[in-house]
Amino acid sequence: MFVHGAGYLQNVSARYPNYFREQMFHQLLVERGYVVLDLDYRGSEGYGRDWRTAIYRQMGHPELEDYLDGLDWVVANHQGDRDHAGIYGGSYGGFMTFMALFRSPGTFKAGAALRPVVDWTQYNHEYTSNILNTPELDPEAYRKSSPIEYAQGLQDELLIAHGMIDDNVFFRDSVVLTQRLIELRKDNWEIAPYPLERHGFTRADSWLDEYKRILRLFERTLK
Repeated sequence: MFVHGAGYLQNVSARYPNYFREQMFHQLLVERGYVVLDLDYRGSEGYGRDWRTAIYRQMGHPELEDYLDGLDWVVANHQGDRDHAGIYGGSYGGFMTFMALFRSPGTFKAGAALRPVVDWTQYNHEYTSNILNTPELDPEAYRKSSPIEYAQGLQDELLIAHGMIDDNVFFRDSVVLTQRLIELRKDNWEIAPYPLERHGFTRADSWLDEYKRILRLFERTLK
């Protein structure tokens, strides 16, 4: 299952998608026998005010419900195998991969979190204040919405991939989570740092390395 980034993006429509590299990767997955689902979870554009504002003070919660419903739909309608489900995405999609693995352990056997947000108190103020208010005024919203608070729940396979000079979601997020996983004595995860990359990768060798790692993860854990 693929999770688009930005949170507010609309990615599902009758046109070529914003994520053209991911689309090529999804085609490869389909050719290898996977069923791939990309959905516009709550918070995405194009579905009205209630859909857009459903994540207020609870980022990662309605969206996870949508992906769990999506998994049910794939199993019921497209021969999906519930025992061999994986999830991945970048930026907001990486954040949601954490929320899926940490808050619904056992549902997804593997996940790849790319350039992921770990703690919303460390992120862009203008973005987060519209959804979670501010950490000073609404600490509970930030606690409820930050994956770092749920890391204890990890039991499935996790790949973290992050550019070390990311100027949007700072590499520090992945470093902090790495330390938390070490402290929790989790051993079913790995991290791939990319020294020359920012939030949006620009080097072909980085893209290739990242997607080879995701493919190996899925091939090893989902088949």
